[in-house]
Amino acid sequence: MVQEYFITPIAHVRLLNGQERRSCTKDLLTDSYYCFSYRAKKDDITGTFLCGTYAANHFLELIHHPKLTLFDPLASETVGMGTSSTNGNTVFNETWHPAAKQLFNAIILLIICWGIVPGNVLQEIKRDLEINKSREPLPRQIKAINTIISRDKRGRTLQHMLDELRNHNKELRSFCFDLLNEALFKNKIENSFFG
Repeated sequence: MVQEYFITPIAHVRLLNGQERRSCTKDLLTDSYYCFSYRAKKDDITGTFLCGTYAANHFLELIHHPKLTLFDPLASETVGMGTSSTNGNTVFNETWHPAAKQLFNAIILLIICWGIVPGNVLQEIKRDLEINKSREPLPRQIKAINTIISRDKRGRTLQHMLDELRNHNKELRSFCFDLLNEALFKNKIENSFFG
């Protein structure tokens, strides 16, 4: 596959209680999983897939890419210190602009809530946020993610989706999107779907 496609890791996320995800091989995923995108080297074929950690580590090795940090919404996060997870690993944070971190979290939480691999718009915004962590996100980026959330099939805000996840995951940490809501209001966008 790596001979014919450019493969890019997008996210490494924890599987939560009450969720079921299948890998690209149709195997049931457990614990955590990776989201990847691919693009054919010779034509316009693109797509995305999920796989477990074992297969993901093999792909990462083949494309010479470091492992991604696990996004674990059950782990506590302390700005500037580290993120301690239930598996005992500690990952040290880099300095994020607070609004950029909120938008990054919103993107990863959509992956978790919807069980999707993000499309091109989400991928591009996520990549830009990772490159420019210390910069405030652009208003158009915040608006784009708000618009994507507004397309939830059940009309939920992101906070409502997280509240539903808490029914099976009482230790799900709180996520705040106040800076994103302020940015939307400042740009005369009345309906925030961040919650």
